[in-house]
Amino acid sequence: MRTRIVALTLLAFASLPTVASAQRRDPYFQPAQQAFLSLKPETRLWFQLFLTSAGHWPAVPNVGFSRRLFEATRQYQLSRGETPTGVLTETQVTGILDSGVSVLKSWRLRWVPHPTRGRLLWVPMGLDLQATRTSLGVEMRAPRNRLLIKFNYLPFADVRTSYESTLREMVGSGDHINFKVLKADFFVITGNQGRYSRYVRYHNDGEGILGFDMSWGEEEAPVYGSRLVTIVSGSFWASMTGAPFPTTLRASYPWEREEPEVASAPREQQPRPSAPTPPEHPKASFSTGSGFFVSKAGHIVTNAHVVNDCSTITARPDGAVPLPAQVLAKDKTNDLAVVKVQGPVENTLPIRASVRLGEGIAAFGFPHTDVLATTGNFTLGNVTALAGLRDDSRYLQVSAPVQSGNSGGPLIDGSGNVVGVVSAKLDAIRMAASQGDLPQNVNFAVKATLAASFLDANQVPYETGLLGEKLDPADLASRAKKASVFIVCR
Repeated sequence: MRTRIVALTLLAFASLPTVASAQRRDPYFQPAQQAFLSLKPETRLWFQLFLTSAGHWPAVPNVGFSRRLFEATRQYQLSRGETPTGVLTETQVTGILDSGVSVLKSWRLRWVPHPTRGRLLWVPMGLDLQATRTSLGVEMRAPRNRLLIKFNYLPFADVRTSYESTLREMVGSGDHINFKVLKADFFVITGNQGRYSRYVRYHNDGEGILGFDMSWGEEEAPVYGSRLVTIVSGSFWASMTGAPFPTTLRASYPWEREEPEVASAPREQQPRPSAPTPPEHPKASFSTGSGFFVSKAGHIVTNAHVVNDCSTITARPDGAVPLPAQVLAKDKTNDLAVVKVQGPVENTLPIRASVRLGEGIAAFGFPHTDVLATTGNFTLGNVTALAGLRDDSRYLQVSAPVQSGNSGGPLIDGSGNVVGVVSAKLDAIRMAASQGDLPQNVNFAVKATLAASFLDANQVPYETGLLGEKLDPADLASRAKKASVFIVCR
């Protein structure tokens, strides 16, 4: 429907005047500019996307009318042996639509967010991209290596140094550099090696740089690499600068569609009858997890997977009856959620944004409440790595033992500040089967920096903490216990 509306608007563009004063140096530019600017901004952008997909416009779309766009339009008219006025006729618009729409449909462009930064990128899901989570972001690969897109965030990197190292890497690998530009806030490098081409673009983003690295081996259907990278680059440029860009649907990552392997208690599975049976009252299914208060108003931080697909949620504070809770926000990508009970509450935990390798920590939660103590479980350990599986920078690896039901509980330092949110444990049995070794106490927590950013984004108040006087384990356990809650999801 959107394509049809844009097509009709562009056809109206073809009916505008094409003659200008003969006294002007270029009698065609002004009427072409007026005709273009008479279109709605989104239609102007779509017009350029049609031109790009049809192979006639190798530049990032913009709502303005440039001399370069004027000349590209005239070149298209000349390729048809027609007068190069810069204002398209109805027949010319139809020709662009016929060739451009078919390519756009084959690409099936959808936007995806960077897993940790949230910035957007258009990607061609019609090329059967397979997405894989990486420590820097995500890789999307088409079959037979026809196309590879790496959407990466490099923390603590800067534009100039990264530009220089990328350029050295490309030249050293044998790439012929076709284009390069370095600005204060971004860089772009393009190159090719035989039939393979590569495009790298990074922008400043927070304390690092964010960008994509795209390589492809086909300039013909269905990839049309040079055309495609122009649109991908345009989408990212708009995302980083706030420039207008057309809208499209979002694609889901595989890990957003699948239940994670986590440390919470498994949900009960309902048997599927093999033949019709009399109707029964459905058996209630539930899962349990942990959480902790961050505000006196009753805001609780936990894992997103703890409160996923719940019809009702209760949170039981220390020494109190279970209270009804409501989900306020979820971030499935980083496995975080905020739920709220009616306040006020007395005990909260402050959040500390940094932690050191080897630092002593403790975990509190409610594991295996069907067989263990329902009043909570306290374990001690250390930070054993500052990244998770495959160098996933969102996580800490810790040696404090955690079990099913610990998910969402606080990981605290020696002063009682939250430095992480317990999230998962390594599947020891699976590792033993695949690696021939039985790992012990390999557990993971979402870093407190992500939790703080998540709370900031959702305007949830919390207290920040600093590493101070060390508490003895008994006092530390008491502090964690008073601020933690047992969560039941039904």
